[in-house]
Amino acid sequence: MPRLQSGVWKHYTSAVKDGRETFMCNYCSKSYTKNATKMQMHLDKCKKYSIVSQQSPGPDGSSSASIPVPSFSFLPSASPGGQFLIDSVDQRSQAVADECLARAVYATSSPLTLADNIYWKKFFSVLRPAYCPPTREALSSHLLDYEYDRVQSQVHETIGKAECVTIICSGWSNVKETGTIIYSVATPVPLFYKCTTIKQQTHTSTFIAEELKDVISKVGPQKVFAVVTDDAPEMMAAWAQVEKAFPHISAIGCTSCGVQQLFNDTLATPSMKTVCRRAEQVARSVREQKILAETFGCRQKTKINNTDNGTTLTLPSNSDWTGVVNMFNSLLEGQNSLQEMAVSHTLNMEASIREMIQDEAFWKDLSSSRNLLHLIGNYIDYMKRKDAVLSGVVDMFSQLKNHIGASLSESVLHSGEQKAIMASLDRCQEFSIKPIHAAAYMLDPKHVGQQTLSGEQINSAYYVISNLSHHLNLDAGKVLGSFARFSAKQGLWKGAGIWSSCQHVSASTWWKGLCSSEPLSAVASAILQIPPTTGACDQIWSRFCDTKVLGALSTERAQKLVAVQTNLHLIEPSDCEYAPLESEEEKKVSFQSETQ
Repeated sequence: MPRLQSGVWKHYTSAVKDGRETFMCNYCSKSYTKNATKMQMHLDKCKKYSIVSQQSPGPDGSSSASIPVPSFSFLPSASPGGQFLIDSVDQRSQAVADECLARAVYATSSPLTLADNIYWKKFFSVLRPAYCPPTREALSSHLLDYEYDRVQSQVHETIGKAECVTIICSGWSNVKETGTIIYSVATPVPLFYKCTTIKQQTHTSTFIAEELKDVISKVGPQKVFAVVTDDAPEMMAAWAQVEKAFPHISAIGCTSCGVQQLFNDTLATPSMKTVCRRAEQVARSVREQKILAETFGCRQKTKINNTDNGTTLTLPSNSDWTGVVNMFNSLLEGQNSLQEMAVSHTLNMEASIREMIQDEAFWKDLSSSRNLLHLIGNYIDYMKRKDAVLSGVVDMFSQLKNHIGASLSESVLHSGEQKAIMASLDRCQEFSIKPIHAAAYMLDPKHVGQQTLSGEQINSAYYVISNLSHHLNLDAGKVLGSFARFSAKQGLWKGAGIWSSCQHVSASTWWKGLCSSEPLSAVASAILQIPPTTGACDQIWSRFCDTKVLGALSTERAQKLVAVQTNLHLIEPSDCEYAPLESEEEKKVSFQSETQ
């Protein structure tokens, strides 16, 4: 909006009436169309408008904008008989207010056009009449740059204070010709570190490896113990290069990505594809015929006491595993209604659909397929949880293998497909479980005494512990001796109390808090802080996929906005950020009192 003479916009409130934008005087309520000259002339003649000092020196020497404010019942007047108070905002106060407002907008993912909304403008004018909120352009440019630099400074400070960190990298599998690779650093809180815009010709394992090594070098190789990536072939090929450059670092794959591949392989079997195709035919046929859809809805409401919560048939629109499972669930929940409709001669239903609904084998295959897919999907979500830990991966696969075996025997898949799924499970386990997972499992007090690992896995865990002991300049013999006492529950670990305590804190905290006197403590606490998935990057990626953000901002601006939004939720604000502003006069008084 263009400014009128002497900032006269502050004396008018804009509104849309009968499709036209009008401006009402804040003092006499007279309205004008958008005309700079007439609105200025009105202010010059308005009897309720007192003489205003448009620019007066502030206490700190900066200019100060002043504005007369009508003495509403909820605003104090300047004097007992006065009608106005004079509100002013000096440049410093304006800048601090802009900064706080911008931070609130970014932290809540509010639209950058918030301050342009007429209702927010009214709110700001009541709260502080002389305050002029920043425009969308300001929120997406210099205010964003300042907040990004401030937050990133805190990120680097937090990383610098951390004793051990993990580099998390994801994004490759989501890009085609161009895209973004996201890097987070878990301290163990996963902080958004940076992102890289890439082109297809740079999509090589060498490029990925160099990027990872650069992040590791800047963060500090001595405190990095693991790199976690998604399951893209180029990511996996980069692991060896990273481990060669930094022998103490373990490069591992995202467990939820591995289980997702198992889900995809199961869904791709011919038998499962047939069940999905038939299920979608039934759901689509009923949904797309108005009479059938209304009849199905009425029957569902009747079955649940005439409420409006009847089952709605869904189609697999979701990109994750829940899309197909939700479609299966909606059909199974509406099975009785669909079967009643299939035997009705008054409804015009395709013969093939009617026959499919009346076929008991269809419902049996649908139920068993739903159970199998739901089982695998639950493990995907389990590993995506914020409380998922590296030590739980070994146990998770042990349970998954048992459950998959039982579900396959009841599924629609024939023997050849079942063998293929078990082979996929083996590949998933090979991708997801590395020596450091075995070490984490053996060091987690919740798993002590459980015989799940093979002899080869146990030996590989010993190697990881010894390797990290050397990296931390610890005596490997003393560390392994400490590990022997821990496994045998001797010495420090002889009493029952210390074992019961591990149920109430994280394994890493348990080692650092109760076992810090043991040589094994530093190694154990570092390993047990490593996250098992790239979940932190996946959440950030979902913000990039927000079309509203990407559609309104350049890629660089969107990256900065996402970085601020993400890290503001993870870094607690310090009290100094909310300290009241101090005038120059107050500073002088404070300084004099301190020097006396």
